Amino acid sequence: MVPDRMQLQNMCKKEHESFKEYAQRWRDLAAQVVPPMMEREMITMIVYTLSVFYYEKMVGYMPSSFADLVFSGERIEVGMRRGKFDYPALMNRKLGENGENKKKGETHVVAAVPTWLNFPLAQQYQYSANISSSHYPPPY
Repeated sequence: MVPDRMQLQNMCKKEHESFKEYAQRWRDLAAQVVPPMMEREMITMIVYTLSVFYYEKMVGYMPSSFADLVFSGERIEVGMRRGKFDYPALMNRKLGENGENKKKGETHVVAAVPTWLNFPLAQQYQYSANISSSHYPPPY
């Protein structure tokens, strides 16, 4: 069965697949699509299939050839491995790595109460909804 454009749009890069491997797999499938795709259409479509990280970096750059796109993707991949991008979610950092000992989900709150003389206490307001029970079923 011949692949169609929808199959190409739904492809995504596997976690442990290099950018070059993904682009080759995508291009091999694109070559089988009928009617054949123009190079510009292939470039646009593969950029839309990329993860947010790659997409953010490539969306403003429209290469003139598919080979240029692969070269750019490889450069981004190398930059990620070398820590040139501050994108910890995709760089597979774990807690405790690189001297980081932050607890996940830790929250800090600072509250202050004015200490001025004669400061009026907070007024309490009472809220009552003006809703008739005919619009809603009785509570259980």
